Amino acid sequence: MHNPRWPIVLYGVITCLLAAAAARAAQPPSAGQNAGAADSESAQAAPTDLLKRIERLEKALEARGNAEADRLERENAALRKRIDQLETEMQNMRKELAKHRADAGKPDPEVEKLRAAIDAIQTDLRLNDNRRPILSKLDLELYGYVKLDASYDTHEMTTGDFALYVQPEDNRTRDDEFNLTANQTRLGLRIKGPDVEGVETSGLVEGDFYGGGAENKARFRMRHAYLQLDWPQDRFSLLAGQTWDVISPLYPSTLNFTINWDAGNIGYRRPQVRLTKDVWLNAEKTVGLRLQGAVSRTIADRGGAFNDDTGADSGQPTVQGRTALTFPLVDGRPATVGVWGHWGREEYDINAFDDSETFDSWSGGMDVAVPVADWLTLKAELWTGEALDAYFGGIDQAIDAGTLAPLGASGGWLAAAFKPAEKWTFHLGAGIDALDADDSDAADTRTENRMVFGNVLYAINEQTTVGLEISHWVTEYEQRGAGDALRLQSSLIYNF
Repeated sequence: MHNPRWPIVLYGVITCLLAAAAARAAQPPSAGQNAGAADSESAQAAPTDLLKRIERLEKALEARGNAEADRLERENAALRKRIDQLETEMQNMRKELAKHRADAGKPDPEVEKLRAAIDAIQTDLRLNDNRRPILSKLDLELYGYVKLDASYDTHEMTTGDFALYVQPEDNRTRDDEFNLTANQTRLGLRIKGPDVEGVETSGLVEGDFYGGGAENKARFRMRHAYLQLDWPQDRFSLLAGQTWDVISPLYPSTLNFTINWDAGNIGYRRPQVRLTKDVWLNAEKTVGLRLQGAVSRTIADRGGAFNDDTGADSGQPTVQGRTALTFPLVDGRPATVGVWGHWGREEYDINAFDDSETFDSWSGGMDVAVPVADWLTLKAELWTGEALDAYFGGIDQAIDAGTLAPLGASGGWLAAAFKPAEKWTFHLGAGIDALDADDSDAADTRTENRMVFGNVLYAINEQTTVGLEISHWVTEYEQRGAGDALRLQSSLIYNF
C-alpha cells in the first residue's frame, strides 16, 4: 500500500532548498567567491585580448609592409628614370658619333674653340698679323718674307737687280739685260721684354741676302740689330744699335729694292745711339711734337789713297736730328711734317806723311706725309747737302777726284699710294737727284739722275702678293752720253 505522505515531504524539501538558495543569494560574496568569479571572467577575456593583439599586429605588419613597399617603389622609379636618362645619353652619343663620322671633312667645333683660345693668347702677347710666337724666356716673334724679283731693262743698270742709275750709252745702244733674284728675301726676329719698373725693353734683329757673293750663293747680311728702352709714361725712348737714319724717314713704295736711292731718296742704316721724345701740344692729344737726336758712326763708301775709311779716320761721330709735327688735316686725319739734318766729317789722306784733306758731310731736308682719304696717301721729301754718297745722295758721289772738294747735290721725291679695293694697291711716284752746277768737270761725273715709276700689287691671300712695276730712268753725265732705260719688274712675295 502506498504512503500518501511522500509528496508532502518532497514539497517541503524543495521549499527548503529554495529558501536556502534565496538566503545565500541575499548575502555578500566571500573572498573565495570573488576570486573564483575573477578567474572565470579572466578566463573568459583572454581569448578576446589575444584576438585583439593579433589584429593589431596584423595591422602594424600591414602598415610596415606598405611603407617598405612605397620605399621600394620610389627607388625603382628613380632607377627606371636614371636608366631612361642613360639610354637617352647613349642614343645622343650614337647620333653625335654618326654625325662626326658623316662630317669628318668639316671643321671640328672643339678645334675651332682651341684656335680661338690660341688667338686670344696671341692678342694678350700683343703679336701682329696673327703671327705665332716661338718659345723663349722672352717674347720672340719670327717674321719676314720670301721674295722673287724678275726684271728686264732696255739698257744696262747699275747694278742689275740692285738698280740705282743707268750706265752711259755712248756706242752701246742695245745693251738690254734680264735679272732674276731672290736676294731680297728677309728674315727678322722681334724681341719683347721683360718690362721692369715702368721701363719696356725690346729688340730687333733683321737681315737679307744682299751681302754679296754669286747670284745663286748670296751671303746673308745684317740690316738691323738694336735694343730699345721705352718709358711709356714719359713718352721717351732710347735706341742703341744699327737701324735707319734719323734723317729722311720716309721712302716710296717700289718693287725695286733700292727705293729710289740715288734718284731722289736718301738715308740708310748705320750704328747709332738715338733718343726720342714725344710731346702732346693740346689737351685733345691731336697735335704732337717729336724730337729725335742720334750719334752715329761716320761711314764712307770709299777710302783715300792712303787710308781705308775716310769716315773712321776723322776721329769723330756724325750727329743727326729731326723735329716733326703731327696734326689733324684732311677730315681730321693726322698729317706729319718734319725737318731734319746731319753733320759729319771725313779725312782724306793724300800721302804717307800725314798730309790730309778734311771735308764735311751734311744734309738738310724735310718730309711730308698726308693721308688725303682712306684710300689715298701722299708722301714727299726734299733735301740738299754735300758728300752724301754714304746716304745714297749725289748719285753715289762725294768728292771731286781732281780737287778733293765735296760735291753738293739736291733732290727729292713724291709718291702717292692708292687702295681702291681690299686686295688692290697702286703706287705712282717720281724722284730726282742732281749735282750742283760746276762742282765737277770730270767726264764720268753723273750730273743728274731722275726716274718715274708706277706699280700695282694684288694680294692673293693674307700672306701672298704678286706685283708688277714699270719705271723709266734717265742718267746724265758730264761728258758722256746719257743713259736711258725702261725697266719692267715683277715680284712674287710670301710673307710670314
